[in-house]
Amino acid sequence: MSDESGYGYDKKRDKKEIMNILELEYSLGWGGQEKRTVRLINNLSDEFRVFYIVRPNSKLYQKRDEIKAKVIPVEINPIYNPKTIFFLVNFIKENDIKIISTHSGKDAWLGNILGLLTKAKVVRTRHLLTPNKKPTSYNFSDKVVCVSKEVENYLKKLGVKSEKLTTIHTGVDTEKFKPNNKKKLRKEYGISDDTIVIGIVAVLRNAKRHIDLIEVFSSLEDIKKDIRLVIVGEGPQEKNIRKFIKEKSLEDKVIMTGHREDIDEILSDFDIFCLPSNMEALGTSILEASSCGVPVVASRVGGIKECVKEEENGLLFEPMNVKELRERLKKLITDENLRSFYKKNARIFIEKNFSTERMVKLTQNLYKEIIL
Repeated sequence: MSDESGYGYDKKRDKKEIMNILELEYSLGWGGQEKRTVRLINNLSDEFRVFYIVRPNSKLYQKRDEIKAKVIPVEINPIYNPKTIFFLVNFIKENDIKIISTHSGKDAWLGNILGLLTKAKVVRTRHLLTPNKKPTSYNFSDKVVCVSKEVENYLKKLGVKSEKLTTIHTGVDTEKFKPNNKKKLRKEYGISDDTIVIGIVAVLRNAKRHIDLIEVFSSLEDIKKDIRLVIVGEGPQEKNIRKFIKEKSLEDKVIMTGHREDIDEILSDFDIFCLPSNMEALGTSILEASSCGVPVVASRVGGIKECVKEEENGLLFEPMNVKELRERLKKLITDENLRSFYKKNARIFIEKNFSTERMVKLTQNLYKEIIL
């Protein structure tokens, strides 16, 4: 059977049984949530076939050629549109969809409705640690995947049934994010090999606490080393951050690169990666930095506590405690042996606990288990 868009298939042509997955994504952006989903899709075994429903004006649709799935543009807003539901119900039935995978509040409700109408299983992934009011939509799903134990514990307290919850940490592409000696960033900005570079890769918004980091950086003048702060990213706080840098007369010490697509190539130029967030579901940028062998200083919040093992691959501090943040940074700046120790352990820690292979294996096992 096939639908009018030509995305159907004939099961008889498959040499072996293939499980069909329908991914629903309401988001228009290209952030950690979307990147995790694409990384998972692109690494699933040939036992699975993925159909990806995305909005026509989304970044995901623009990147459709990079995704190992049938990417189908559907305007799923408003989500309760009978025409949309009718189309998707028929699509699910004609393509023998076994699992509907959802990610955001709006596509989760749509997925739940489609699951009830088609008997397909619904798996909801919770990528964030932002507050929720009710557990209802999660409890309608057959399974809820959490990107960290912290997220799982939060949803449990919210009232999501324990038996529905499971944690599958976000996996890092360790083949892409690996140590290199290109010195691309240092060459681009004329930074010498002897300069200590503290770096942060994060959206420029309040929760990431860039101002705290700049405040602490401005107080490190007593350290007899050449130090630079590199801020990678863009966002709503850019104007305020630039203004604060100017107020502190740090224009020649702080580099703002804006958005970059070559994060994997420049992370190795950092001597220390710092993320002082006051809220973080996991901290994927920390995982990517660690995979490149960069020691980490980060706040002791959310899932960060799971991706930084203190005294092994980095140091933690209490969020918004600038005094403690300064102490942690100073310790790593002045102790080259400690940085080398963390650098050596960082990559090993990621390969063992946060690889893409591990994320894919656990997800595939979940899919198989849920349809039995």
